[in-house]
Amino acid sequence: MKKLIGLVMLAGLLSATVALADEGAGCGLGKQVWVGQSGVVAHVLAATTNNLISPASTSITSGTSGCDANGVIYRHKEQEVFVAVNFDTLSQEMAQGHGQNLQSLAALMGCSTVAYPEFARMTQDKYPVLMGSDTSTMELISGLKREMATHPTLAGCTRIS
Repeated sequence: MKKLIGLVMLAGLLSATVALADEGAGCGLGKQVWVGQSGVVAHVLAATTNNLISPASTSITSGTSGCDANGVIYRHKEQEVFVAVNFDTLSQEMAQGHGQNLQSLAALMGCSTVAYPEFARMTQDKYPVLMGSDTSTMELISGLKREMATHPTLAGCTRIS
């Protein structure tokens, strides 16, 4: 029953996210690969492609893959959707202190690849604080931002907001 309720909430979150972001996944390789596709699944696949293969931040900086350095970025929604879709896996990877989804989350939170090991270590050390028995997506993101803001290395990550 909990999984069904979670799935319904996730579907609502995803549809609201797509409705708010006129450009869907925004820009980057994911948008280029899934061009012409519509709907929630296509937008999630495009965003996932951006996060796992070629972060949109790289395309924005270089002005490639349909990105404009002056464009609006819906980073808080991007973080929210990614955490919601990957919540269980992120929980496991945070407890272990490593993982592909955790590395993608670090990038979404603004950490460079150089800062990822410290991000992973922090999530493992702060796991009991970050992941309670009923932690929601938004509570996890808020907790990460709070911990990052006071961390000597991670406070310098650029996309905390």
